[in-house]
Amino acid sequence: MRSIVLLSLVAALAAAPVQAQDNASDATTWELEGLRSAFCVQLLLDPGSALLQDLPSGWRAVPASAASNLHVSLRSVIEGQTQYASWSPSRLCFTTVDTIHGKDFSLADKSGRRPQLFGYWTVLAAGPSGAPQDVALDLFTNSDRLARSARLAGQALHDARLTVGKVPAEDADGVPSSDDRFQVKMSGAVVTWDGHLAGHSAGLTPPIAETWSVRGLRGGVVTGTLELSPARSQPMAGSLKVEGKTELAKALRASPTRFAGPSFGGGTGKVTFAR
Repeated sequence: MRSIVLLSLVAALAAAPVQAQDNASDATTWELEGLRSAFCVQLLLDPGSALLQDLPSGWRAVPASAASNLHVSLRSVIEGQTQYASWSPSRLCFTTVDTIHGKDFSLADKSGRRPQLFGYWTVLAAGPSGAPQDVALDLFTNSDRLARSARLAGQALHDARLTVGKVPAEDADGVPSSDDRFQVKMSGAVVTWDGHLAGHSAGLTPPIAETWSVRGLRGGVVTGTLELSPARSQPMAGSLKVEGKTELAKALRASPTRFAGPSFGGGTGKVTFAR
């Protein structure tokens, strides 16, 4: 499988407006503590992808040529390779933390080796209102407890497996690699990022809010929001590899660009599922 070298120079997690809930008591909220890493992979999704058949009824993918505030990594592609202008902006995002508190549960990893994972994959789409917004094609976690909590709020989180640690490799002199590995197995695809944080770490960064819509388990369209207050951010330099034969894996490999970063760390956050 091909591996694309990535160097993050600008922010990939752009702040998005949070959709207000009419009644906060109807929402399911997870409080996040000890943010390990949060980053997104920017890509383009083929308009012919079978994955777009899973959009809620009445929704359609928005082409990159019609998107406002298009990420610079995607804009440079469609300007230089116009055949991709009809492809849709898409993001695959991962968040790992030490601790998650729900209304009636707490999940914590005191060892530091098994962080809690929450992730989402979205595409820019427009619904009946015509306003473009992120629509979730997949939501995933490495915790059965989190999956049950989200299911009660009408959203399906699929099972994922997270591996973090050093790259298991040595150079010609037998010196172990100093690069980090972040690997997620989900929906029949394996996404592996090998590399390191680059440049200087930025101090306290502005809060981040990402909102998505998704077809609800009980019909209709429901929403979710991830809010983070990170203590730092830093560019990522390394390589991203995608393996697997599922539609998700095919879509990721087909993208002419897969731009990762920056990585946000430290601080707190929360996830809210609207009912």
